[in-house]
Amino acid sequence: MAAILKLFGILKKYIQGADQIMVPANITVRQAITTLHIPPEIVALVVVNGNQQSKEYIIQNDDEIKLLAIMGGGR
Repeated sequence: MAAILKLFGILKKYIQGADQIMVPANITVRQAITTLHIPPEIVALVVVNGNQQSKEYIIQNDDEIKLLAIMGGGR
């Protein structure tokens, strides 16, 4: 059982520039990103099946999870 994790912006570097990766179900989003060596504090937004969720959301089979990084820069 697995779900699709889609990464945007600077987060792609953690999966060698790919757009998405499969992650197991029945773990939290935080556990999934930690396994990929993504620092949880740089993930600003978690969207699961079109709905905003926390990093503590437990991933379900066939979920589509989108992660967006913190934006910075500019004056």
